[in-house]
Amino acid sequence: MKMKFRRMLTITVSAMLICSMLSGCVKKEEATTEPADTQAAEEDHLFSEGVDTPIEVTGYNQFTGADASCFLKAGDKVAVISPSSLPTRAQADATIDGLKKWGYVPVEGKYVCTVDRTLDNCREDLEWALSDPEIKAVFCVRGGYASCEVMEVIDRKLITEAKKTIIGFSDITACHSTWTRAGVSSIHASMSAAFTDLPAECVDVEKKMLQGEIPTYKCAGSEYDKQGTAEGILVGGNLTIMTTVVSTEYDSTKLDQPYILFLEDCECDYHQVHYSMTVLKNSGVLDHASGIILGEWTDTDPEPGDYTGDSRGGQFRGVYDMVYRQFLKDLDVPIAYGFPAGHGENNYPLLMGEKVRLSVTQDSFTLEWPDAGK
Repeated sequence: MKMKFRRMLTITVSAMLICSMLSGCVKKEEATTEPADTQAAEEDHLFSEGVDTPIEVTGYNQFTGADASCFLKAGDKVAVISPSSLPTRAQADATIDGLKKWGYVPVEGKYVCTVDRTLDNCREDLEWALSDPEIKAVFCVRGGYASCEVMEVIDRKLITEAKKTIIGFSDITACHSTWTRAGVSSIHASMSAAFTDLPAECVDVEKKMLQGEIPTYKCAGSEYDKQGTAEGILVGGNLTIMTTVVSTEYDSTKLDQPYILFLEDCECDYHQVHYSMTVLKNSGVLDHASGIILGEWTDTDPEPGDYTGDSRGGQFRGVYDMVYRQFLKDLDVPIAYGFPAGHGENNYPLLMGEKVRLSVTQDSFTLEWPDAGK
């Protein structure tokens, strides 16, 4: 199968550059002061991988496992908070209005849009959401930066005792990791964008997952896939954020059972991806994974820098090519490239912290949660 690029089908890359550490933010939700023509030229210069992977939902199972109480029903109260970057009022309102249309009762935290809010304010909002018995789930407004700081100061016993799922992605990866370590499932999915510009098919799956209807996905394969079948707890999320949780008390890869690792990122060049993957390699995260899933890699800058790539085995054709050749080629586990989740237009939800089965064949791969219907 050919690699799926959004803007460029074949790019020869000869560099590793420096990535914005704000990889967790959703680009399309942020304002810019650059002239429109300059911004358009810069965006046309970038390319993405994995964003156009054909995907099919082949069925659903109603989750009846130990965490079945984490899922929602109509009329439930849902906390709306932002443990990451400060959202706009429009983003918070879109989330609140959208949750109402989905049949829930959203309750906004005290400090969601407070400009001068502190770390303690963010902690207070999250601890309120977990402690209030009327709140049934935590819906994050946006990603961005600094949820890892909140995870450092949160009383993690509250997560275990509350048994409430948290919904979000990108910088919310730190929360997913913490929830997994606490033994509670969470949902990697769109936040305010779910109610503004997420494709209808993704919205439908996210709405169903919130109520415990867990999909089985079938995706087209790529030339880099490694065939095989593996089961394990689904962990991971944004690659850059994963490097901030490695070896912490909320590192989801420090489990006493097998795990399947999911990774995606945005606005990263080859230098930063290489750096982050090296952290995971040297910490044993890659070697201990039972299987690996690469999601979308969006808005990558292919411009050459002071590194030609020759000392690493020649020029790279893309991020997938570099990750495959540098880090994953010799791993004897199933590996799938291009699951459509991340910072592109499509962002299909993933149930984190629960057992998932990854099956990779010659032309496709499937993801299913085998315990969902038990």
